[in-house]
Amino acid sequence: MGGELLHSVRTGESAYQYVHGMDAWEYRATHPESAAVFDAAMTDLSRRTNRSVLEAYDFSRFATVVDVGGGRGALLAALLAAHPHQHGVLFDLPHVVATAPPADDDRLRVVGGSFFAGVPSGGDAYLLRAILHDWPDDDCVRILDACRAAMGGEATLLIIERDLADGLQEAALSDLNMLVGPGGRERTRAEYAALLASAGLRLVEAWPSARGLHVFEAEVVKGEEHPR
Repeated sequence: MGGELLHSVRTGESAYQYVHGMDAWEYRATHPESAAVFDAAMTDLSRRTNRSVLEAYDFSRFATVVDVGGGRGALLAALLAAHPHQHGVLFDLPHVVATAPPADDDRLRVVGGSFFAGVPSGGDAYLLRAILHDWPDDDCVRILDACRAAMGGEATLLIIERDLADGLQEAALSDLNMLVGPGGRERTRAEYAALLASAGLRLVEAWPSARGLHVFEAEVVKGEEHPR
């Protein structure tokens, strides 16, 4: 696929889709060996950044955290270990959560499904860690719509991503990688605020971590009937 980088640069489209005739998620769903490598890499990446994320933001005020697209549950496991009063819901595609380590904690519930079809309700915090950068804007709004529908009026949405406005080389390289692979992109704080507004949500604040990720906190816009 690396040889088709020019295709992405010229067209603004995913080289992965161009080479394989399907997107990365469809490919991994039918190629377990590729999915296993990807899931293991994402788990390792999450473990390397979890401490900085937990230090950047106070997660202790939440009773139930829903990790949307949470993979094999590395971030959620770290949260539950740090906050014994919390309960967690790990939500991802069925073939992804099927490979998650067995839950030895009755505070953790595992649910399989697609965030395009809906997200489990009942949480007071919803996490999207390294999810939105995988997708173009229209799909991001669909994901945010699903989260908003599950959140009710009082829950908090936490987006954990890079801020492209930081000007860091790592963020710029990741932006290119997202284009070539899943067809997404890194974004600035202002761009995340615009996506949130399109789904009836409001960006409250952003907290930078020591490892380059930001925790963007959002809430439901109250007093307005969202048309979606």
